[in-house]
Amino acid sequence: MIQSPINGPKARLPIGRLFIKVFFWFWLAVLALFALFLASRTLGSRLVPSTDIVASFAPRVADEAARAYEAEGPQEFEQFERGLVGKSGVELYLIDGYGKDVLSRSIPSDSLSIVRAARSDGRVVSRYGFRSHSSSYKFTSPSGRPYILLVRSRLQMGKFLDATAGGGLPFFGVVLLIVTLFCFWLTHHIVAPIQGIQSAARMVAAGDLSVRAPIEISGRHDELADLAADFDVMVERMSAFVRSQKDLLSTVSHELRSPLTRLIMSLALLRKQSPPESEELLQRMERDIDRVDTLMGQLLTLSRLETGLSSDARHTVDLSQLLQEVVADGDFEARSCRKSVKLQAEGGIVIEKADQQALRGACENIIRNAIRFTTPGSEVEVTLKTEKMSPSSQAVLLVRDYGPGVPEELLQRIFQPFFRVKEPSADPRANKGTGLGLAIALEAIRQHRGTIVASNASPMGLEVKIMLPTCYV
Repeated sequence: MIQSPINGPKARLPIGRLFIKVFFWFWLAVLALFALFLASRTLGSRLVPSTDIVASFAPRVADEAARAYEAEGPQEFEQFERGLVGKSGVELYLIDGYGKDVLSRSIPSDSLSIVRAARSDGRVVSRYGFRSHSSSYKFTSPSGRPYILLVRSRLQMGKFLDATAGGGLPFFGVVLLIVTLFCFWLTHHIVAPIQGIQSAARMVAAGDLSVRAPIEISGRHDELADLAADFDVMVERMSAFVRSQKDLLSTVSHELRSPLTRLIMSLALLRKQSPPESEELLQRMERDIDRVDTLMGQLLTLSRLETGLSSDARHTVDLSQLLQEVVADGDFEARSCRKSVKLQAEGGIVIEKADQQALRGACENIIRNAIRFTTPGSEVEVTLKTEKMSPSSQAVLLVRDYGPGVPEELLQRIFQPFFRVKEPSADPRANKGTGLGLAIALEAIRQHRGTIVASNASPMGLEVKIMLPTCYV
């Protein structure tokens, strides 16, 4: 089902695909920058301050480790290590001047850089990697031998957060919250004006040319403000063009009414004075004048609707009774072509603040259009009912014929003025309309805050659905 262009824009929250994309990438970018900042402050080698407890204990531990090794050999150092670290998971290496561990163990690859970075000034060098935390201390034993003491521990996430961030998970939680709020504000600041302009564009597409971009966008003084200004200029020019077009049609229609009336009167006088052999020519002239007269009348009706219905002409209209009258007239006309019109309607459906003439014209145009295209021997089905919808009920009018239908790609265009669907194989009378009936119906329904939809029925025919705000008597 394809909806006609009279439907208004749908209300949308400022959350959409663009919002999510921009927010997601801002969020990732800020988190990545924070992660790089944190990594630059924690990962890699750095000197341990002399006031740190590790720096204060390093000389004593190194001296005892060297004494144990030089006095009793590797076994004594191994016992010293076991007694010092126990089952804490910390590894203690004593590296001699040749760069070899005194227990002949291979130095882990992630600790080689910290061993090479050991300083001779008695400072402790520490390094956080992705898998371990290593500290090295270069010293000379009382016997004059150079050593490097390497302390290595496998990294645990909780200890890493405590050691690097100082606050652990709460710190990261606060950072994540701040980053999320900042990204949300920044994304909303960028996307909200775009959606404001989009909403205005939807209203313009629905036919409201008085809409302009939200006024707060113009105060931004950026490219989005320029876009809003360009949008307003575009809509203003469109509005001026449409007004001039409507004024032209209205003026031409009014100006042609008087000459047309004189032609009708002249034709009547000519018929009285002309010889009988001119009757066929006069009948052709009469048919052409009737068509022009009908066209002028419909143009004036469309012009009146497009300029808006007067509030003085609006009253409470009994839609059920109005439709019964229209269907009765349509059924009388259809029977001359071996067709009929059938009505199924709920009673007591009224439209508040409605223009009875405009609603009658809309219903007549749709029903007569269905009668014109339905096949001989078939009937046009007209149904009137109500549907409960928030905030009020809706009157639903369905008009279904059994004609050839409309190609899917043309369903949206049948409500445009002067548009007619050409059916070469259909009744030749099908193409003799003015192309204004459905346009008048659309404008009349739009003036009553309603919607109109056309769709092809199965297995054949066209169904037009009208929805109008209504209430019960």
